[in-house]
Amino acid sequence: MLLVFPRYSPSFGSFDHAFPLVGAKAFMPPQGLLVIAAALPQSWEARFVDENLRPATAADFRWAEIVFVSGMHIQRAQINDINRRAHEAGRVTVLGGPSVSACPDYYPDFDYLHIGEMGDATEALFARLEADAVRPAAQVVLTTADRRDLADFPLPAYELAQLPKYFMGSIQFSSGCPYDCEFCDIPALYGRNPRLKTPQQVCAELDKLRACGVEEAVYFVDDNFIANRRAARDLLPALIDWQKRNGYPLRLACEATLNIAKRPEILGPMREANFQTVFCGIETPEPEALRAMDKAHNMMVPILEGVQTLNRYGMEVVSGIIMGLDTDARETPERILAFVEASQIPLLTINLLQALPRTRLWDRLAAEGRLTDDESLESNVVFRQPYRQVVDGWRECMARAYEPTALFARFEHQVRATYPHRLTVERKVTWKDVKKGLGVIARVLWTCGVAAPYRRAFWDFAWPRLKVLDIERVISVGVVAHHLITFASEASRGAQNASFYSAKLRPAADLAAPGAVTAA
Repeated sequence: MLLVFPRYSPSFGSFDHAFPLVGAKAFMPPQGLLVIAAALPQSWEARFVDENLRPATAADFRWAEIVFVSGMHIQRAQINDINRRAHEAGRVTVLGGPSVSACPDYYPDFDYLHIGEMGDATEALFARLEADAVRPAAQVVLTTADRRDLADFPLPAYELAQLPKYFMGSIQFSSGCPYDCEFCDIPALYGRNPRLKTPQQVCAELDKLRACGVEEAVYFVDDNFIANRRAARDLLPALIDWQKRNGYPLRLACEATLNIAKRPEILGPMREANFQTVFCGIETPEPEALRAMDKAHNMMVPILEGVQTLNRYGMEVVSGIIMGLDTDARETPERILAFVEASQIPLLTINLLQALPRTRLWDRLAAEGRLTDDESLESNVVFRQPYRQVVDGWRECMARAYEPTALFARFEHQVRATYPHRLTVERKVTWKDVKKGLGVIARVLWTCGVAAPYRRAFWDFAWPRLKVLDIERVISVGVVAHHLITFASEASRGAQNASFYSAKLRPAADLAAPGAVTAA
C-alpha cells in the first residue's frame, strides 16, 4: 500500500519562503492519509510519500500493489497526475478525502472512490482489496453511511512520515463546526454537530509526535477549536498536565471563531497550556458583510476588542480576510488596510472570494449565473465590482499591508502587547538545541539582515532585541516576516494566485518535479 499525498501550490499561509531558514521542507504532515495508514489491516505493508517532500518514484509505484491518494480541491491537478503515474505502472488507485467527497465527478479515472469520512465504506474498501487487488473493470464508488467515532480513531501512523522535515506538527481534536457560514464547506462535509477525540487520545498523539521527531510546535487543525466549548474546557486541563509533565516542550496553535474572546474560562487554560497563536476567520471588518455571509457571531464582541483580549492572554491573532464580497465597494481596500493598522495583527491571509462546491455560496451564485470556469481568472466568482478593480485592490492590500516597515511595526506592537503575557516556561536546552539555534540565527541574520532588500527595517526591529540577547524573538519574527514580505512582493506584482483555492494553477508535472518549491 503506497499512500501518496500530492503537492500543494505555493500559498501565503504555508511559509514556503521560511523553510530554508529553519531547515524545513514542508508545512505540516497530512492527518488523513496517516490515519488511514494506521487503520489498514495489520498484514498489509504501508509506505507513505508526501510529494511536498519528494515525488513518488517509479520504484515506489513498482513496489506497491495499491496506491491510496487524498487531497483538497487546490490539489486536483496533482491528484489526477498521481493517478496517471500509478496507472502507467499498472497499479490500482484509490482516492479519498475532502475533494473527492465533495466532487466525485472531478476524478473519473480513479479505480476506487471513497466518499465521506472513515467508516463502513472504509471497511468495505479494505475487504474488496483484500479479496482482489487488481484494477476493476469500471470505477467503484463506496460512500460512508456510518462514520467511525473519532474516539475510535487509531493514532496516526506518524512513524511513516519524516516529521523533522516539517515546519510544525499537526493534530486533530474535533471534526465539524456548529456554524453555517455561506462560503464554508465544512458543514456539508463534516456536519454541524462536532465529533471529538478524548483528551487521552490527544495526549497519546502528542507523545507519539514527540517520539517521531516533532520538537517545537503543533497546530490543532480543527476547523474550530471551540466548536464544542465544553469539550475544549475538558481537554485543556489534560493538555496543561501533559505540558507540565514533559517540561513544556511544545508551542500550540489552533483555529477558532473570534467569539472565543468572550470565554475567559477557556482563554486562561489555553494560556497555561502554552497556546501562542490563534487563527480567526475575521473575513471582513464590515458588519454588513458579516451579516450577509452569516458570520454575525464575529460581532458578539467588537472585533478590535476581541483581538486585544486574545493578545492580553498572550495569543497572537492570525486573521483570514476575504475580498470580492458582494458587499464590497471601491473603498473596501482602504477599510481593510485601516483595520490592519488598527488591529496590529502581523499576519493576515488576504484572499479573493472563491466559491467552493457544496456551499450555500456556490448554490446561490450558480442560481444567479455568477460562477465561471475560466482558469485564467483569479477566482471562479463573477464579482459585483469590476474584476480588474477587485484584483488590483487585492494587490494593493498585499503590497501595503506587508510593506516591511509597516509589518515590523506590527511585530513591535506584539512585543509590547502580546508576548509579555505568555506563560514563562523554563525549557531544558540541549547541545542539539544550541547547534540548531546557531544555524537558524545565522541564516536569519544573513538572509534578512544582509541579502534582503528590506534589511534596514529588519535591523530596526532586530538590533534592540539582540542587545538584550532576545535571540528567540529575532528568529521567530525574522523567519515569519521573511516569508510574508517575499510572498506579498510576489503577489503584488501578479506572480502569485489571489486565492488559495484558485483554479489558476501551474501544471501538475511542474509541481511534482524534484527540487520544486514546496508548500502546504
